[in-house]
Amino acid sequence: MKKLTRLQRILISAILVVTLIGSLMLALRQNTMTNIGYSAWTYIKYGLIDYPITSLSNMISDVSNLWHVYDDNVYLNEQLATQRSYETMYQDERNKNRELEKLLDLQGGMEEALRVNCSVLSRPVQNWNQSVTLSAGKNQNIEENMLVTSSEGAVGLIEHVETTTSQVRLLTSPELRNDIAIQIALDDGTNVEGILQRYDTKRKAYQVNLFDHDVTVANGQQVATSGKGGNYPAGVLIGTVVDTVIGDDAIVSTIYVKPVSNIQSFNYVSVIGMKKSA
Repeated sequence: MKKLTRLQRILISAILVVTLIGSLMLALRQNTMTNIGYSAWTYIKYGLIDYPITSLSNMISDVSNLWHVYDDNVYLNEQLATQRSYETMYQDERNKNRELEKLLDLQGGMEEALRVNCSVLSRPVQNWNQSVTLSAGKNQNIEENMLVTSSEGAVGLIEHVETTTSQVRLLTSPELRNDIAIQIALDDGTNVEGILQRYDTKRKAYQVNLFDHDVTVANGQQVATSGKGGNYPAGVLIGTVVDTVIGDDAIVSTIYVKPVSNIQSFNYVSVIGMKKSA
């Protein structure tokens, strides 16, 4: 009989060992110790492999979801900003249309007056209560000292005229050069006249001196132009009486008149003057 070589003996021994181990594992498959070992391996595998991979996957998914939420928020904020911008533009245009409608409603009266409608080109922020520039000038027959009215009433006087533009000195300006002749309609059907002299910044009202000190003037009465001493007609609203000053002799000498409501903000005006006779 031929002897086995060393290599053959090693292979046979390895086969026997593997067969033995396989038989033992098969025999012990239902054994409690085998179940414990399998459970331990399951926990180790879950803790070292499955859980970290699952956690990493969930984290990546959460980050991705957050990024999508961020993108959505950015988009929604942009849309809201655009919508607010459109709403602001719409409100602004609607206010301008209402202002124009009121201005056109005033066209019916004062047929004897020259009236030129135009828009406000600029109003300096630093001198907001002093002047504005209009889009009409000599080409539209604008002249100095013509009265400028908003949709609510008088707001200023033409101070300087160029070919296509003109400068307005507002009635609220401390540099108003010309006094404005006014009148107040009384309950008895008569009028009391006076002069608008200046704007009182503390009271936020015009100071008006009356010619007749014996009349009774009450708060809430309207003050209008008298048409005397200026290049503009009578009947243009100046404001409303808000206070009266009574002297020591119980005589009313000065009243204070609140300006028209939109004197701080207007976009369109009418420039009113007297028509020249042919």
